[in-house]
Amino acid sequence: MMRRTILSAILFVMASLVAFGQTAQTDPSQDHKDARQDKQAVRNDLKQMKEERVDLRQDVKAGDKAAAAKDQKELRKAARDMHNDKREALKDRKDARADREAKADREARVDRRQREAKADRLQMRAARTGMAPHGGRR
Repeated sequence: MMRRTILSAILFVMASLVAFGQTAQTDPSQDHKDARQDKQAVRNDLKQMKEERVDLRQDVKAGDKAAAAKDQKELRKAARDMHNDKREALKDRKDARADREAKADREARVDRRQREAKADRLQMRAARTGMAPHGGRR
């Protein structure tokens, strides 16, 4: 009877460890890389907008209305792209932060499970030797 309870406790602990090992984990470094790439895209869009503003001014000074209208459209498109890139960068930063917090939570759960498993092993060892909880014999 005692062997059965000890074996069932060991099997339960092993099954929970296996189930914990199979949980899906996201790659936190990928979100960090995405955030960096989005920040770079914002910087590139800003540089492109400056160049298009210069082109627009030159076309206005030269009196070329068709080219000025085209440059104005490109400038608006670049502003729209920059806004979208900023939104994506913010989203990726939030995802990276959430992944870091989730990783810390997972590590805390693992530590707690390891402490509980150690306490369970100590209790099983005490039960095996016939020691009562306060050190007396049964």
